[in-house]
Amino acid sequence: MQPQRLPRKPLGEVTIDLCLPCQALWFDTLESAQLTPGATLSLFDTIRKSTPAGRALPSRLPCPRCTEPLAVTHDLQHTTRFTYYRCPYGHGRFTPFVHFLLEKNFIRPLSPAELARLRQTIRIVQCSSCGAPVNLEKDAACPYCRAPIAILDPEAVEATVHELEAAEARRTTIDADVLVDGMLDAHRRAEQWQTYDRESLGGVGVDLVRLGIVAVAALLAR
Repeated sequence: MQPQRLPRKPLGEVTIDLCLPCQALWFDTLESAQLTPGATLSLFDTIRKSTPAGRALPSRLPCPRCTEPLAVTHDLQHTTRFTYYRCPYGHGRFTPFVHFLLEKNFIRPLSPAELARLRQTIRIVQCSSCGAPVNLEKDAACPYCRAPIAILDPEAVEATVHELEAAEARRTTIDADVLVDGMLDAHRRAEQWQTYDRESLGGVGVDLVRLGIVAVAALLAR
């Protein structure tokens, strides 16, 4: 696996392991939920530049931490279903690229009407998740890994990228008005809880820098 260091919410870094031949990601426990919007965009760019998988995933996938067989797990994000392979002992999860893209709304499953139109011209498609052939005359999902037949919708990608970029900008930018409100709130709480040493302040007033540091720390913690 190829490690990739990415920003983590709220602070620090997380190391994600990528298996490019398998077209999949390994997330240790909770790492997927800890990705910042910018980190999600970085993984999308890595997936975009990768070479498509040329073979199906093996039927048995061992956990890279304990070697126990991974359990197929189906999940739901809003109305989109996606799948990953979970360690039974909680070490993490193995997520194919296509299911990561489904989870993060970069791609979407085809609607029944879209599938019907596709069947008129194409009989066999390759599963974007495991690489197995899917006969559209019989199946609406991969018979091997149960991944839905998905499509990369340019409008959906554009909307998701803009949403993540805006979220990353909010995460890394401190609004001046919010900072002042936070300083005032910190001052009120300090007065209430008597956390300031009156003697150290010399009785001359409030240390705005100290209040600002408290307010910034509170903002970052959110």
